[in-house]
Amino acid sequence: MMTRKLPKSPEPSLENLEKLDGMARRILSEIGIRILSRPYLDLLSEKGISMKADRAVFSPDQVDALLGSAPAQFTLHGISREHDMILGDGSSSLAPGYGCASVMDPDGNIRNAIFQDHVDFLKLVQVSDLFHINGGILAQPSDVAAKVSHLAMMYAALIYSDKCVFGIPGRREHMEDIMALAAIRTGGKTPLVQTPRVLTMISPVSPLQVDDTGLAALDVAGKYGQPVILSPGVAAGTTGPIDLAGNVAMATAEALGLICLAQALHPGTPVIFGIQCYGSDMKTGNISIGSPAYALQAKYCAALARYYGVPSRCGGSVTDAKSLSAPAGYESMLSMFTALQNQVSLIVHSAGILDSFAAISYEKFIMDLEIIQMIQFYMDDMTVDDTTLNFDLIESVGPGGLFLTTMDTMKKCRTHTWNPSVALRGHLAGMSPQEKLLKNIQDTRDRMLARYVPPEIDPGVLRAMNTFMQKKGVDPDDLPLYH
Repeated sequence: MMTRKLPKSPEPSLENLEKLDGMARRILSEIGIRILSRPYLDLLSEKGISMKADRAVFSPDQVDALLGSAPAQFTLHGISREHDMILGDGSSSLAPGYGCASVMDPDGNIRNAIFQDHVDFLKLVQVSDLFHINGGILAQPSDVAAKVSHLAMMYAALIYSDKCVFGIPGRREHMEDIMALAAIRTGGKTPLVQTPRVLTMISPVSPLQVDDTGLAALDVAGKYGQPVILSPGVAAGTTGPIDLAGNVAMATAEALGLICLAQALHPGTPVIFGIQCYGSDMKTGNISIGSPAYALQAKYCAALARYYGVPSRCGGSVTDAKSLSAPAGYESMLSMFTALQNQVSLIVHSAGILDSFAAISYEKFIMDLEIIQMIQFYMDDMTVDDTTLNFDLIESVGPGGLFLTTMDTMKKCRTHTWNPSVALRGHLAGMSPQEKLLKNIQDTRDRMLARYVPPEIDPGVLRAMNTFMQKKGVDPDDLPLYH
């Protein structure tokens, strides 16, 4: 049997991108996006969007015109200016796991997340220099009433972190409350409208539909001048075509359709092209985020965003693994490496995700930080010059010598090598490999939390935030927060 050669991994060709774009535009012009909201059917028609019954349709020229009003790049401002980040400039920024209602231990046991989990993850994200943005739904708390949990999570993010802010999508009242609370923390409504600070992720109802909640989130974010990620989550073979090309094309149509709707409602709204295309397990019908199909489609997401001239978003350290295991490591490495190598603008789910988004894990979160650091070490490349080639050193040691004992090695041994904080090396100190791994993870987590220092907040601003929360039915004294 002939040995199979491994294929090359080229950049997506311009020809392929043009074919995907052509199909997406055909879908938008001939099929359209169903609008599951009577008020928005009327409003969008008034804004110049063509309607066929309950569907918004867009000609290729209209797509070009509306897409042209979206900025090619924009700055998302942190609560502290040191955390400002530019999206769309060719660099990558990281966001942690998002949206989980459960917490998983290393053995795969799951429990309901509580508010303290959300707070603890906020602290870990704040301490880590890998993350540029904090907040969102780090862990959906089961011990806070659903009708106010979005405010509780947002409040915690605004007082426990001074990084950029991930918002939480929802119905109109929900979004207005999120923006009002952010405005109090950042200096008022007028400065907020003038400064992108709160990033909201909005998904359609695949295939090819958007509901009132998604439209309201799009509308309110645009009214406040805040950016949105348009993020179709299309699974090949279930909510999308099983052929990956068809799946990507339909997801692209959904994302372009939402971009067009955002620009029609509020021209100039900063947008991120964020198709989140999954594989599917045809044995169960479940989505698969650990398969190479996920990573391959993420590569096309980045390329299509560059083709359209807008920032991109895809997933990071994601896995289908049901515990802290070997698959959790290699599946996460594939997706995170793909995202960073393809210069995805914002990589969401960069740390903590297990079991196809079903749970977040403290241990996986810490392990994923090491994955990211390893990839960064690789991406930074090596300096090749006379100093690093160091002929004089090689000559002085000579054949059969030992570089370990040279002063050059002594001076550089702590800065020029990869030194993991989690991965196992050396003596196990009487523990099993798994015990030692978990101890390293726990020690790293403990060190990070010990370094946490809450950002300064003006007492008057905190009082105003507390008053707002109380008016909305949430007493901050009932939450495990500092005051």
